[in-house]
Formats: sequence, C-alpha cells, structure tokens
Amino acid sequence: MIVVKQPIGLSRPTLCKLNRYPPGGVLVLFGIMLLAAQCQAPPTLPLPAPPTGPAIRIALLLPAAGELATFGRMLQNGSSMAFDEWNSRGGLLGHRIEWTIYDTGCQFDMARQAVQQALDDGLHFIVGPLCSEAAIAAADLAEAAQVLMISPTATHPLVTVSGQGQTRSTVFRAAFTFPQQGEAAARFAYETLDARKAALIADPTDDYASSLTDAFAQTFESLGGNIVYQAAPPGSEPDFTGILETIADSQADIIYLPAMPTEANRFASRLSQLKPSTLGDTATPILLGSDRWDSDELDLAVTTGSYYTAHFVLEDPRPVVQSWREAYKSIYATEPNTLAALGYDAAMILATAIEQAGSFETTLVAETLAEGHFSGVTGQISFDGSHNPIKPVPMVRIEAGQRKFVRLITGQPQMLNFQ
Repeated sequence: MIVVKQPIGLSRPTLCKLNRYPPGGVLVLFGIMLLAAQCQAPPTLPLPAPPTGPAIRIALLLPAAGELATFGRMLQNGSSMAFDEWNSRGGLLGHRIEWTIYDTGCQFDMARQAVQQALDDGLHFIVGPLCSEAAIAAADLAEAAQVLMISPTATHPLVTVSGQGQTRSTVFRAAFTFPQQGEAAARFAYETLDARKAALIADPTDDYASSLTDAFAQTFESLGGNIVYQAAPPGSEPDFTGILETIADSQADIIYLPAMPTEANRFASRLSQLKPSTLGDTATPILLGSDRWDSDELDLAVTTGSYYTAHFVLEDPRPVVQSWREAYKSIYATEPNTLAALGYDAAMILATAIEQAGSFETTLVAETLAEGHFSGVTGQISFDGSHNPIKPVPMVRIEAGQRKFVRLITGQPQMLNFQ
C-alpha cells in the first residue's frame, strides 16, 4: 500500500489528460475501462499562501499507482482544488486543511488496509474511494470507527447501506446510485420524449445494467408507460437482428440500453441498417443509454439521435459550471471531467458541512450532512434517508458527431426497493 503525504501549498504534479472517464462494470462507478491518456506538465502557477495555525487532516482514498492512477489523479485534482479554495479563504474553523493520499486501487482488501492505516494515523475524515468495491470495504471500517466518509464516485447501494439494510450513519456519497439514474432515464423518456412503449436490453448477470433497467421499468410503468419487450444481449448473435425484429413488432417508442459503449455501437449500427427492411413504416425507436456511454469509445456517428444520462456535462451552460470549468483549466491546463467534478463536490460538501456544524466532531458533521442543502458544480445537493444525493441528473443528446447538453432531470427519487 502506498501512502502519499500531501503537504499544504502543494506543487501541481504532472497531469494526465483524459477527455472522458469511461463507464461500466459491476461494482465500479461507470466501470474501469483503460483508455490511453496523454500526459503533459502544466505551467507552474502561484498558489495561495496557506493559513497558519493548527491543521485538520483529511484522507483521500483513491488509486495512486498502476494503470488506474490516471483516474485517481482526476479525483485528486478536483478534491485538492476544493481544499485549496478553503485554505485561500483562511482555512476551516481556523484550521488549515491538509490531506494524505492512501492508495486503495479498486480492490476490497487493499481499501481495508488503506482505511486502517488512515485510522492508525489519526484521521477522522475520508474523501473516497473511487470504485464501489473499494468503497464498500472502506465503509465497513468507517462506520465501525465512526469516522466520516464521503465517496465522490461509488454508486453501488451497499456503500451507504449495510447488507442488513441499515443506513451507515457516517457514510455518504456524491454520485447518484444505479436506481436513481434509471428513474431519471424513465422520467425523461416518458415526460420529454413522449415515449409510451419501451424495450429494455440488459444482461441480468450485470448488477449495474439490471439495477438500471429494473428502476427504469418500475418508474416508467408508474407514470403510465408499458414495457413491451425485455431481453438480454445475445451472446451468439452479434448483429442483434432477432432482437430488433421483435422490437419492431412490439412498436416500442424507445429502447433503453445501459450497455458498454462498444455494444451500444454495434446495436445502433445494426438498427440503422435495418430501418428500411425491418421497421417498415414504423417509426425508428429512440436509443437511450446510461453513463456508460460517456466514453471516447462511443461512436458518435452511429449513435447520433440517441440520448444518455450522465453525472456531469462539461457543456452544461449554467454559470456555476462554466466558471468552475475555467478555474480548473487555469490550474491544471486541461479540461475537467466527471471524476474531477465529483471529487470537487465531495470535498466541498464535506468542508461546508464541517463549517456549518462548527465542529470537527464526526457525528455532528454527519447530522449536518444528512439535513443540509449544498451547492455543487453537479447541482444543488441534499441527501435522502440512505445518504444518497438528491440532485439533478443531466441528459445528453448525440447530434452531428457531438454531445449536446439537453436538460437536467430534477425531482426526488422514488426510493424504489432494490436488493
């Protein structure tokens, strides 16, 4: 396990440029698909003078070495940017913020070791881990020790809720969960796209995809829509011909496909080829995907006209997003991505809750988080009874080879029950 001590007034390290974080995977936010990243050293920039006096120490849990380190760096960039902002304003409750990086990789056992080391070092506040598998391990120890943890990116329900269904009192997350994303997709399909019949394509052995389609189906039907077809992706029929012919017969308005981008490419390509012969006079169903599509591997030509849910959209025109985007670029000499935005929000929410609580007592800060309302670059954020964020879900349209911000889906999740 690597432990990196991060002093205040840090020098900016060489930054790895990654345009988009690729999604997918069972216990990982968006999953971990290893895309090539170009690295560059940004210009040295003046940093604010750190406040003097005592320090409050915070653990950053993330992948710090190996092939996942690029993703950890994006998360670290966002979090340290937030901490730098607090220090430039005089610190937190009269204390300067210092942080230590503990390498968790994306592994359960490695994360447990990292959290135990942070506890042994006397740290009581944690931002991270990145991956759900590591975050579940960290959450067990954090809850037992009553240290406060907020994961920026882990989306599996068992991060903030125990296996017995009890909310972990000191564990929160900044990214919405699988079911919340599926609910938002269903509301968008029904209310914005006027879809009334939906087809669902998902592998039942994939926790991520099945959670999204289950949530989509429950919400879509509660609004008055009908699920007219549901199937797993064909393992021996890569051109999707049989599925598409059945969907055409069902007259589905929309196809919900929370699949990996390569699979979405194949499906969209075959759908385009089959339009004249298979669909006839029937209108072509609209493809609707998930945050897994927020990847450079998605073919923007064959998926044009489709939509997907995201956690953060760089082109969101809200002033808070664009001003933060410019500030990030001025520091790191590259565009921010979803990991950076969620890392920034998690760190900022934690610091704000400490300030509002007026204390470093973790139980008081947890109560403040549970009851508070916070402003972030990913939206206005509060927390439900399971410590999941209640915040808008961005929708993206693929148009003319580009990703276009469409709108934010707002409204409190329906708190559907998923095992």
